Amino acid sequence: MAWREAKGRKDSMAETLGRVVDRFLLLDPAWRPVTEGATPPARAVVGSWPVEDGGGIGKFRANPAYRPGDRNSPSDPLDAALRLLLRGRVSSTQIQLMMRDTVVDIALHGDGQPLVVSSPDGRQAVVVATGEPHRARIGAPGWRRGAALEDLAELLADEVDVLFNRGGPASVRLTGDFVREAMLIGTGEAAELYAAQRDSRGLRVIPWRSGDTLRAW
Repeated sequence: MAWREAKGRKDSMAETLGRVVDRFLLLDPAWRPVTEGATPPARAVVGSWPVEDGGGIGKFRANPAYRPGDRNSPSDPLDAALRLLLRGRVSSTQIQLMMRDTVVDIALHGDGQPLVVSSPDGRQAVVVATGEPHRARIGAPGWRRGAALEDLAELLADEVDVLFNRGGPASVRLTGDFVREAMLIGTGEAAELYAAQRDSRGLRVIPWRSGDTLRAW
């Protein structure tokens, strides 16, 4: 379910999501307006895509005020994709495309350096949260909020991987090389990969345009 926030809004939801001139919001599929045209409360907004100056859609940003109705439900689209990855229902390419179009929160030590831990399988990994429920559970000394894929890749040392949503229902470790490969996917290559997704018979990851209808997972 999508809802477009009008330009210049200055309500509590705008304060929660950040001062973006215009955005499209992804709403919890369980939320229903009491009256026609009612503004969704911040807790019902999964996150948003900023509308760029040229009319394009920017990277998805999770809403820190959102809480899924079911604690086992995904907190955001990337979290949902990682859960599907564990079930073998999405490809590695689909995950890389999702990562390109999403910002995340990187856990930091008190000195501002990335928080590196041992993953359950014994690999060194930087801790990353895709949404607020995971960030609250991890409880790191500090966070780099709203980091793009390029920011994450630049922080990775050699032989260090990325651990998404540590301790959560779908904690996933992705290799550092996999993350760097995703960063190197250019705009043209991404467009070709998205086009191939549109022709797929299975689960698809495709770019969303402002004229499309959105449905949550």
